[in-house]
Amino acid sequence: RSAAAQHVGAFPVPVMQPGPGKYYPPDFDGRKHGSLNAYRGVHALGARARKLKLGGGLIVRFEMPYNVWCLGCDAHIGRGVRYNAEKQCVGKYYTTKIWSFTMTCHMCKHEFEVRTDPQACDYVCVRGLKRKTETHAYDPAE
Repeated sequence: RSAAAQHVGAFPVPVMQPGPGKYYPPDFDGRKHGSLNAYRGVHALGARARKLKLGGGLIVRFEMPYNVWCLGCDAHIGRGVRYNAEKQCVGKYYTTKIWSFTMTCHMCKHEFEVRTDPQACDYVCVRGLKRKTETHAYDPAE
């Protein structure tokens, strides 16, 4: 007989087992610990949540929404360049949260900040960056 099944009459009945790849130690008690993360003393988001206890924000992957210039080294940072950013809620516009994303330039380690602007449905460069203004002339003859 299999160790993973109990027999009721002639039919085997499967026994509930932990999910694949999860080890439950012998002294783990779900009623006492709640979860494996609580038992091990780690956060569910791992290293991304390392600044939460210090009053900081969650580490997220942020993609630059438009072309900008770094004010630390005057380097161009193109639209779509990704950074590990610290995300914090800094206010509200009515009931919509205003998020602040703080990152460092990959060339000079200068810190800059981008915030959401729910009123204009856009992002605002708060410090360390200057938005590159691009104008396109419309020619109706083309």
